[in-house]
Amino acid sequence: MTIRSATTTAICQVFQARLKLSRSPMTPVTNSEITAYPSPMLVYDGTCGFCSRSVRFILRHERRHDLSFVTRNSELGKGLRRTHGLESVESMLWIEGGQVFAESGAVMKAAGYLGGWWRRLAVLGSFCPSFILNGVYKFIAKNRRRLSSKAAACLVPSPEQRKRFLA
Repeated sequence: MTIRSATTTAICQVFQARLKLSRSPMTPVTNSEITAYPSPMLVYDGTCGFCSRSVRFILRHERRHDLSFVTRNSELGKGLRRTHGLESVESMLWIEGGQVFAESGAVMKAAGYLGGWWRRLAVLGSFCPSFILNGVYKFIAKNRRRLSSKAAACLVPSPEQRKRFLA
């Protein structure tokens, strides 16, 4: 571990501790509450720099500002995966209206959520067979740490955005 990554890790841990203190404790969420949740949720790997940069990209380019974020290894993230029978799935998940999308399906939903040209790109991608899209997703997921050549950067949401990070 380099000094730079150790410092980044320490800063992230301090920020995450402060974020936990600034929130009221989470209450358990039932499956019916998840199904009834009005806005989409993105479950992502919070320890992955590539994934964190993807979340920052979404925050920078979104138009609706109603997407909620959940880290995959949080209690809520584990509960969501367990509820939907996806404990062994290490993919990003998009949960909306009681439906769960994994791998390239989650990416396509995220692109559609962004609107504009990203939505058009998602529509074009929908014409591609899912086994090809999922193959590309799996290749990127397998190599995401290498593709993320910079040191892992801590995601520091604005005060307005913090409310949307459920866990």
